[in-house]
Amino acid sequence: MTTSGDTILVLYTGGDGQLDVPLEGGIVLPSLPLARKDIHLDGEKVVAVGWSTGGLLAMSLAWKSADFDIRPPEAVLAFYSPSDYGDPFWTQPNIPEGSEKVFPVEADWDSMVFDRRPITAYNPPASAQAAGGWMSTQDPRSKLALYMNHQGKTLDVLLHGVAALDGHRQVTREEVLAVSPLAKVQQNLYHTPTFIIHPRDDDLIPWQQAERMYEALSEKGVDAELRIIDGGAKHLFDIGKCWEKRCPQGREAVQEGFGFLEKRVCC
Repeated sequence: MTTSGDTILVLYTGGDGQLDVPLEGGIVLPSLPLARKDIHLDGEKVVAVGWSTGGLLAMSLAWKSADFDIRPPEAVLAFYSPSDYGDPFWTQPNIPEGSEKVFPVEADWDSMVFDRRPITAYNPPASAQAAGGWMSTQDPRSKLALYMNHQGKTLDVLLHGVAALDGHRQVTREEVLAVSPLAKVQQNLYHTPTFIIHPRDDDLIPWQQAERMYEALSEKGVDAELRIIDGGAKHLFDIGKCWEKRCPQGREAVQEGFGFLEKRVCC
């Protein structure tokens, strides 16, 4: 089970040796045939890995799986993920490094134009040379994320969609707590072993959220580990060519994170 950005794939073995991907409402995406017949998946030993908001989705399986009568994953590995939506950070303007050169900080909602196609991924063209690996006004998801950050509107969009940006509907505390992993830990609803990796110089999601999440898990007796990456590593530090050479501390943390998962699914 892997997640990236805010996309999540939950993979289950079907009786025909293929992977079925069930979604809410009984919808099943097309099956994915296994290329190697010598590999047999064990649906009783599932882990979740997620990057950025994908890490939030991975962590949410710790409590949301019960809604669908599904076992939570054996463990979660979350990379630079939001974990505390009660943090005032989300309602304040945030200017990621270099973003003001890509998208005007003072831009208002009237300048945002989208077509009706769903936004499901970051797809900036290579020619755009996206700053930070993701910032480009040629990509609608990137443009929306820049606006959300610059205007302090992240919670509005995540919880109510772009229609909420007209300012007529306020996000409630109950809605925030319903999607915040830290709140679920504090409510004793999160029991899944979790390994958290976060760069100290992340300018999209504060590393202090990762620290609070780890401390809360430890206080509740949930198996957890935390690695804060120094040396100038930023959001998406593990993306791109030769990142392991640029960030040896991050490389070691990633290896330890996957080792954490392996211990929980291997006999």
